Amino acid sequence: MSFYIKDLLQLSTGVRRFLISEAFYGVGIGLYTLVLNLHLLFRGLREDEIGALVSMGILIMGVLAIPVSLLANRIGRKKLLVTGVFFIAGGNVLFAVSDELLWFYAAQILVSTGLTLVETTEIQLLFHYCRSRKEEARAFSLMFAVFTAFTGLGTLAAGYISKGFEGSRGYEVSLLLTGLVLVLHGVIRAFWLPAERRHLDEEAAYHSPSKGLSRLTAPISSGTLWLFAVFMALLGGCIAMTGSFLNVIVKFRLDWMDDQVSLILAVGANLLFICSLMTPYVMERFGYNTAILSVFIVNILLFAALSMILPVWLFVALFLLRGGGVTMLSNLLDSLLMSAFHEQERNLYAGMRSVFRSLGSSGATLVSGLILARQDYRLPFLVTAGVLLLCGLYYVWWIRPVLSKRLSSSMEP
Repeated sequence: MSFYIKDLLQLSTGVRRFLISEAFYGVGIGLYTLVLNLHLLFRGLREDEIGALVSMGILIMGVLAIPVSLLANRIGRKKLLVTGVFFIAGGNVLFAVSDELLWFYAAQILVSTGLTLVETTEIQLLFHYCRSRKEEARAFSLMFAVFTAFTGLGTLAAGYISKGFEGSRGYEVSLLLTGLVLVLHGVIRAFWLPAERRHLDEEAAYHSPSKGLSRLTAPISSGTLWLFAVFMALLGGCIAMTGSFLNVIVKFRLDWMDDQVSLILAVGANLLFICSLMTPYVMERFGYNTAILSVFIVNILLFAALSMILPVWLFVALFLLRGGGVTMLSNLLDSLLMSAFHEQERNLYAGMRSVFRSLGSSGATLVSGLILARQDYRLPFLVTAGVLLLCGLYYVWWIRPVLSKRLSSSMEP
């Protein structure tokens, strides 16, 4: 364990700068995540309307994902990443100052476009700065650890800001502050992150668009790409079924105030931080397959238990453990599946992953919104347990054999 921690302190310069700047992104997203749904509810939207709004945003992410992934090879991942951060900032400001549904949809379009630009480029850019595949796995988990830790800080701040103002004023202040923090984050990453180094084949593709396009789209016919993409749809649905409405579920199932909700989510973020740090160690200690299967089983049991009628203390304990379990599962699968592709294939896989994860997340969010509109705050957990079981079986039957072959053969296609 001591050697593992020592190795974490010897990461590449680009990786260290990326991780430090990730703190600002975490604070901004933490502020935004807690208050947005509550802000929309206060402005008169129903849960099913919020579900439709979020689902539309997720579908936009799916539509844009592949074009953005192809564009990343010509423009550069860093430029698209920074542009995406500014889009998210603009969307949050528009949410804060708007009162009508039409403007809420416009704000969601901005946020979803920005999230697409960020999520379709950030992992590949981080891996680009890494010197080895072991460093890729560690850097990915550290990125998520930093993000979740500072998301918790942002969430906690948003709760107290909401408590300090009357009505929806606190929600507006939090959303405006989100915009400010994200603008600062974008400026830091624009000027501080190292420039990307282009490979010779990427340079050739850049100067020959037709050749580059054919080279980039050729892997679309790959069975592995489609197999992994469908798996991401199932995983995205699992996470989004409750993840899109965590604040609403906790607030109304427990009948808590906003500052209490922010406190439990902040504590959960600290647990996510610990689980993210431990993910590479668990994978290296027990092997990726044993780790993934164990985390699948634990998550299924936790979500099934949360669907039952429980005392508040037990619900809170299981709810926090659920967050850690989902984080570890997502980190394990995201880092391993991305590492299974060559550098030249990763942008396209990132686009496909985003498309299918968006499809799964969109459907799950819409269903969850309809369930919550009936004021049923337990059923989403039971549905998630069922989808997780399907996801686990899919992994055992189809993903594990391909992943094992690719990783054992040094990622040969």
